[in-house]
Amino acid sequence: MVLLYHLHCMSAKAGFINQSNSPWLENLGIYAVLLFFCISGYLIVGSLSRHRDLRRFAVNRVLRIYPLFLILHLIMFGLGPWMNYEWMGSLRDSPSAYAGHFLSNLFFLPGLTQLPIAQKNAWSLSYETAFYIIAVALAYAGRRWSLPMPLKMMGFLLVCLAIGLHDALFVFFMLGALVFWLDSKGYLPMLEIPALGIISGIAGLCLYSLGGAWAALPAVLLVFIEVVRQKGWLARLLSSRACLWLGKISFSLYLVHPFVLDPLRRLLMKISLGWPEGLSNLMFCCVGTFLAIAGAKLSHEMIEMRLTHFLKKHSRLARRPP
Repeated sequence: MVLLYHLHCMSAKAGFINQSNSPWLENLGIYAVLLFFCISGYLIVGSLSRHRDLRRFAVNRVLRIYPLFLILHLIMFGLGPWMNYEWMGSLRDSPSAYAGHFLSNLFFLPGLTQLPIAQKNAWSLSYETAFYIIAVALAYAGRRWSLPMPLKMMGFLLVCLAIGLHDALFVFFMLGALVFWLDSKGYLPMLEIPALGIISGIAGLCLYSLGGAWAALPAVLLVFIEVVRQKGWLARLLSSRACLWLGKISFSLYLVHPFVLDPLRRLLMKISLGWPEGLSNLMFCCVGTFLAIAGAKLSHEMIEMRLTHFLKKHSRLARRPP
């Protein structure tokens, strides 16, 4: 969904097509990220409940995110200022500003703050990192004070809700955590409506476009229950080989695709003059999708798998048994 959104926006920016004014298309990318926040809330809380060593958990989270992000971060700050990429061109003449923005982006400060962001789609990592910190802190407090599980979950949800009132996007982490708790206790309802997930997913996007995050919350809850329950047409689609394969490389695809699409867009702008109407957009979407997926596969294999495995192998804390 994020890839489709960026294909449209970059194609419109290049002049291959007209920018759509459709609210659902404008919100497609961020809505997809909110669905991922639900997945994160579910998986991270589940992982924390199984981990005995919180430091090991934190190190593994860093090793999961940073190798790929850091390589792309170095590329952005190595080339961006000298290619006049948007706001980064001004950094050439100010070493102090360069250092400040280098560090702020390195620690995921843009996204939650108004600081300029280099990798635009990395804004979500700012929310992810904040959620990890909150989740680990609450898990540490719960273990230190030996609180029963219902009180731990209640405290966690209340903290997330308080943060969500300040920034509604955090509520989707809370939703995922709530679904995990209901599922672990056997309270998750069984919804026997095959098309419910697809209908709720479309309804959630429409509700988000009309009323924002809080309005979309009930529909997203229905989508996520179906996915966790593995019932219905949407769950069946997501369980297909193609979707499972894309899921495996999804982190690389999410971060890498702008680095593939932007050079392709610039190239096509130069060579497509005089082409029949619509051909530039067709070429950009087809070739761009292929190159983005191919680049994500290569990145997943070389960085997420091999490099991360190497780092874990040589990290004493990451290797320590739970």
